[in-house]
Amino acid sequence: MSLRTEIVAAARWGIRNEPRIHYAPVRPMPLTRTLPLSTDCSGFVTLCYYLAGAPDPNGLDYDGQGYTGTLLRTMSSVAQDWIEPGDLVVWGAYPGHLVALVLAPGDPLLCSHGRERGPLPVRFSDESRVQPTAVTWLSSLA
Repeated sequence: MSLRTEIVAAARWGIRNEPRIHYAPVRPMPLTRTLPLSTDCSGFVTLCYYLAGAPDPNGLDYDGQGYTGTLLRTMSSVAQDWIEPGDLVVWGAYPGHLVALVLAPGDPLLCSHGRERGPLPVRFSDESRVQPTAVTWLSSLA
């Protein structure tokens, strides 16, 4: 399987286990499938990359640190038309307000863990109704 497929599979694991994954800005980030688990939005997307065997999207070699701002600094910005599964979307100007992982393009289906109830699948258009208007699409995968 490709890294993108593995990242999405990790996010879907999170969705399936949503009742046992809680929202908390924990550092160092937990990098494990052990449940229950507490993490925030940037910690969850970092965990998905870690479980897939992808490079740390924070550029920190999985030292357990990082946040939405390190994702914005490290990953490449791409146009929404070019996003693919496994890419990220950030709402809010630097350092960012919320990051979610792209599961499928179109009106992108995302995996979002920005509150206690999550990670959950949500359409970009639905999440954008309640988030800041500034949006950055990110990719670190070739």
